[in-house]
Amino acid sequence: SYAADTAGVNIDLATGAALPKTLLLTFGNLAGVVVGYLLYMRLEVHDRCLKRPFSVLYLALIAAAASAASGCVGFVANPVLFDGGAMEGWLFWFTTEFVNFIIILPVVLTFPVFRKPLVEVGRDILGGLSLANTAPVLALIVSCAASWWIGGPGVFAFPVPALLWCSLVYSVPITALITFVLSAWTLVAIAKGIVFVGADFNSVSSLLSIRMGVALIALAPINVASVMAARNEFQLLLQSMVTNDPLTATLNRRAFILRCRNALAAEQGKAQTPIAMLLCDVDKLQAINAGHGHDAGDEILRTFARIARSGLPNADNIGRLGSDEFGILLVGCNGERAAAMAERLREVFAEKSAPWGELGQPKPTVSIGIALTYRPPASIEPLIAQADHALARAKASGGNAFAFAEERRA
Repeated sequence: SYAADTAGVNIDLATGAALPKTLLLTFGNLAGVVVGYLLYMRLEVHDRCLKRPFSVLYLALIAAAASAASGCVGFVANPVLFDGGAMEGWLFWFTTEFVNFIIILPVVLTFPVFRKPLVEVGRDILGGLSLANTAPVLALIVSCAASWWIGGPGVFAFPVPALLWCSLVYSVPITALITFVLSAWTLVAIAKGIVFVGADFNSVSSLLSIRMGVALIALAPINVASVMAARNEFQLLLQSMVTNDPLTATLNRRAFILRCRNALAAEQGKAQTPIAMLLCDVDKLQAINAGHGHDAGDEILRTFARIARSGLPNADNIGRLGSDEFGILLVGCNGERAAAMAERLREVFAEKSAPWGELGQPKPTVSIGIALTYRPPASIEPLIAQADHALARAKASGGNAFAFAEERRA
């Protein structure tokens, strides 16, 4: 903002504007920006990004305070520079800055940081287009066309239903961008006479009324989108609490069984689809818990979960079935690949747990039982039972090993 205002001063001076007038107008812009910035930086990060239900309310209040600061400059500048009334100057500057803050700030605050080239982002967006997610924008275009065709004082309300529809379907950044485009189009269309509202746009009262109307209408869809974003985030949190183990972030037993049933149901009717169930048990965990506390044991379990997830094509196919037992479902995995996966888990976990042995603690390792089938069963429980028998054989051999439930085919 400082750079922009400095450039504005230079342009005004180059075009012959008086220095006092240029400085006064620039100070009015800076006053609002500084007040808005100082107030907005007091908010939490989630509120700055408009991710909470009251974030838009805070935005409106801060925009009003910043606009009032600019209005105070207008209170002085209007009589001095334009021979107008002081209160009229305050109102004019206030409404001008307020509508600018309301329609521009949400776009700036929520603009996403793209980690891919814009060409790829655009290609992804176009590839995801469908009638369901383009219908709100089409409805908005139709409502704008209707406002141009019909005209009259009620044209302000024409786009509102479509705007609210957009806020229910799209994210906060997209809703903010759509609202900005519509607001800018409305102001320009009315000013240029493209849309007739039945009022003299050149009168100060009509001008202020139209600008405030556009700003207040813009608040509604952004607020709805912000509430929807908070709601969706809360739903994801609830779902995570219901399905995930809080210690290791893997699926809990119930969610893992359900995930396995769904995976098997998707494979029903397919011939010769190899499916492997790996049952993993951390060796010596009880001794570590008894000798060094459960915090040490918890860290070991988290370490194993991270290692297991990093090697899976689908990180959602691992679940914690007991205190130190994990299940891993591998669809389309034959015996050779299942053995390679088990060996990698065993070796990497042994390497990562080596520091425990150096500290005089029992070195945790992992034992793995593997059950393999080439015909998707109707239920996952028998496969888990077979893997459990194989796990018992692996632990009976001294641990830090893997075993198959039966003779396997590569």
